[in-house]
Amino acid sequence: MARKCVVTGKGTVAGNNVSHSHKKTRRNWKVNTVSKRIFLEDENRYVRVTLSTRALRTLKKKGLKAAIISEGGDLSALAPKKYAGIAPSEKKA
Repeated sequence: MARKCVVTGKGTVAGNNVSHSHKKTRRNWKVNTVSKRIFLEDENRYVRVTLSTRALRTLKKKGLKAAIISEGGDLSALAPKKYAGIAPSEKKA
């Protein structure tokens, strides 16, 4: 699982550790992510999303879809992988 938040888009960031002597070594800062199962009321289903803990506070305030749209994210992250990019077929009469 990649450490990337669906809502905010936060991911791993690289930089330098700087010691007292000013020696620099490379390091990574990882996002605090959690996997949550969230109910979408308008679609009447649950989705499992990977969020930063900061984004959880935003979800409680705005809701999942509104939070993703306001952060400039893509709602395709909510679709199951097996249905991604597939248009629903019309029923034959």
